[in-house]
Amino acid sequence: MTRICCIFFVVAILGRLGAGQEPEPITDWTQHVIPDEERTFDFKTVAKGTVSVHRFVLKNPFLEPIHIKAILSSCTCTTIDFNTEGQSFLKTYEEAVIPIRLRGDMFEGQRNSTITVIIDEPYRAEIQLNIRGEIRTDLNISPRDSVDFGNVELGKEQSRALTVTYRGSNTQWRIVDVKCENEFIRTTDIITETTRVGEKTFRLNVILDDSAPHGNLSTTLLLISNDSESRREIPIPIRATVGTVINVTPKAFSLGILSPGEASPTKGVILRGSRPFRITKIECDNPAIEIPLTVNADDPPKIVYSLPVVYRNPTEGEGVPVEGVMRATVQVTTDIPGLTPSFHVTANVRE
Repeated sequence: MTRICCIFFVVAILGRLGAGQEPEPITDWTQHVIPDEERTFDFKTVAKGTVSVHRFVLKNPFLEPIHIKAILSSCTCTTIDFNTEGQSFLKTYEEAVIPIRLRGDMFEGQRNSTITVIIDEPYRAEIQLNIRGEIRTDLNISPRDSVDFGNVELGKEQSRALTVTYRGSNTQWRIVDVKCENEFIRTTDIITETTRVGEKTFRLNVILDDSAPHGNLSTTLLLISNDSESRREIPIPIRATVGTVINVTPKAFSLGILSPGEASPTKGVILRGSRPFRITKIECDNPAIEIPLTVNADDPPKIVYSLPVVYRNPTEGEGVPVEGVMRATVQVTTDIPGLTPSFHVTANVRE
């Protein structure tokens, strides 16, 4: 979202409120929160007994905060793992991740669900998210939810077994191909076993290559069967954390709209490591940003740190906003070589 569009959005809101009029919706402004092409997800084929998850991401590119009042599901076959009490306000550049679970452990057959996200600030709006998928009773997949390599050592190949059992009436049913767009994931040949009448088991190994780069890996393995077109693909989520990773939440955020000389509220930034680590130094390219966290060399390592961030908003000297906008980058040095997570901070200062 460009700065011009952001300003247009805020002026339209404040102008109408200042005139004492009821705000009128800006046509299609929620497209900037989540575009149409990201509002529908098809799980395709889901095995009975599994709980599959898709995460919708909402973003706030505007200067005004967005408030999520409620999230509703049209079908009990989907559950929403989102706390509107504690996660409902999105400031500028912040994101909300909404995990939707398709309950293959409790339902079966073709399932369609509409998730309604109700927004009441700065304008009232409703965003429709759509989930669909077929929960099949004739398939059993192990492991159930995903192939998760967990935290693996950098430069070390890993392998996980994957088993698909078919218990349907099609005696010719089989897996004919395996696809994955991620170059660091490959599979072994499929071994087919007929264990008893009406049941076939297909076994293969999913391999994480030793050349996989440092960081989080998330992709999908597609098993292709000789079934009908709508039931041909069986998606299997693949996850791994290669080496030690420190995730920063949020990576970019705004401290709000401030008057000249007004200090910002404190914003908490969470650093979460895949293993315990120490913070050895915190640096910022804007001296008016303060992070009142004391770190000592003899402190025990931790997996999670919460960094309080404040902008002092001076009216002169270093750190003064440029044309009403403050921008800063914070870099954190850790005791793990090569791991220096960073995050970006903005604030808007207006008379």
